[in-house]
Amino acid sequence: MTIERRPLGENGHVLVDTALEEVGFVAAFTERTGGESTGSYSSLNLSYTVDDEEGSVRRNRDVVSAALGIGAFATAEQIHGAKLVRVGQKRASAGHLGPSDRIRGADAMSTASPGVALAILTADCVPMVAASASEGLLVVAHLGWRGLAAGLVVRAVAAFDDPKSVRVALGPAIGPDHYEVGPDVALAVASGTEAGAVTERRQGGTFLDLVGTVRRELRALGIRRVEDTGVCTMCEEGRVFSYRRDEIIACRLAG
Repeated sequence: MTIERRPLGENGHVLVDTALEEVGFVAAFTERTGGESTGSYSSLNLSYTVDDEEGSVRRNRDVVSAALGIGAFATAEQIHGAKLVRVGQKRASAGHLGPSDRIRGADAMSTASPGVALAILTADCVPMVAASASEGLLVVAHLGWRGLAAGLVVRAVAAFDDPKSVRVALGPAIGPDHYEVGPDVALAVASGTEAGAVTERRQGGTFLDLVGTVRRELRALGIRRVEDTGVCTMCEEGRVFSYRRDEIIACRLAG
């Protein structure tokens, strides 16, 4: 296990993959505590799209940036698709100060530029950070069932020349015990992936294991070094956000 929980400012925490850190990449997943947001959104909310006060979101992002030493970070629109966009120095702060200039139509970003930080925002979906030290390449992806069905894991892995050189960290996501889906969703994920969907039938329902499906897909594509935080967004209410649990006031974590 290479995931380490560290203090983030005075009251918050962040989960860091130490294996990626050792080869030159900061792969971190935020928790909900220690932020500047107030009222119903009292937390370390990092999204501008949940009706939180924009100034609070900016201050929350500043807390994360300062603690991790990364400066501004780029964000994507995240439409549950399979588009991956390359990000260089010119777009290194896309979406950081507001949603109007975030990377349009994308659910994954890559960079080969040192010092460029990329962030995926989630509240149940899987945030994936993949990096190769030998290639000097970083890829982040937002993986819900639609992204899996659209082949986003394949697209993300294809950005690397050698999958064997890649290390992956997976952040907090909804666990299989809480993620009941219809048969059509399970079939779509199975059809859109090389390795199929990881599901379980219980009490007449179908439950999808998002993290398990991502891990199996990565293995099928040649990536063996994968770590995940083991944090279920539904179970850990005091630490992380969950859209299924919190609905309209669900804020967003960052990977």
